[in-house]
Amino acid sequence: MTAPVALVTGASSGIGAAVARRLARRGDHVVLGGTDRDAIGRLARELGERVTPFLVDLADRSTVATMIRMLPPLSTVVLIAGVCQTARLDEDPDDEVWTRVLDVNLHGVYTVIKAAAPRMEAGGRIVALSSGLGKLGRPGYAAYCASKHAVLGVVKCVAQELAPRGITVNAVCPGWVDTPMAGADLARRAAGGDRAIADLRAEVGAGIPIGRMVTADEVAALVEWLASPSAAAVTGEAYNISGGEFFA
Repeated sequence: MTAPVALVTGASSGIGAAVARRLARRGDHVVLGGTDRDAIGRLARELGERVTPFLVDLADRSTVATMIRMLPPLSTVVLIAGVCQTARLDEDPDDEVWTRVLDVNLHGVYTVIKAAAPRMEAGGRIVALSSGLGKLGRPGYAAYCASKHAVLGVVKCVAQELAPRGITVNAVCPGWVDTPMAGADLARRAAGGDRAIADLRAEVGAGIPIGRMVTADEVAALVEWLASPSAAAVTGEAYNISGGEFFA
């Protein structure tokens, strides 16, 4: 491959797919990492020769290591893959939610960065998706919030480790983004409170100063900039993109 190579995890849909489209359009060869075979296949067909699909669950460390070894040197790594499962203290007796969410959202991010860093070109870019809940809290979201807070800690540390090679490491912290994951979250909340999803969606929009959810492509635009030469002096940062919902 002569084009710069970018790895995007969580490329099956939502923000990950939007990032993959942007990086492919700018001329990168994009490795699409995801768990949904059909969705990854559709995106690969859409983007054509500029992508390579790869089925990978970030909770499976051996598969992650195998994927990284098979790739050429990387210029960009974008870590979007994540799960949002909820449980209050008295609702997860076997800690299954806690374990699964931390395995994917935190351990998976660390595993990819650790495996990819030695294979990254000087001047490379790493961008990890955290969340507004990586800075705030919400009842029942202890596992998700803990994982996203921890991603920010990893980013700050690894940014300093890789800076001598010119590799930048940054995080993006979205608020409500109109994606399938957000839709599933609204559906769970609606079912739990016996409310209409449309009413909850309207309530969420009313709580955002710009009056709507952020789009996946708007988040992808920020990621694309952080993964560009223009952001060479930006590292160890956590950028909010929430429509004014939070400023922490």
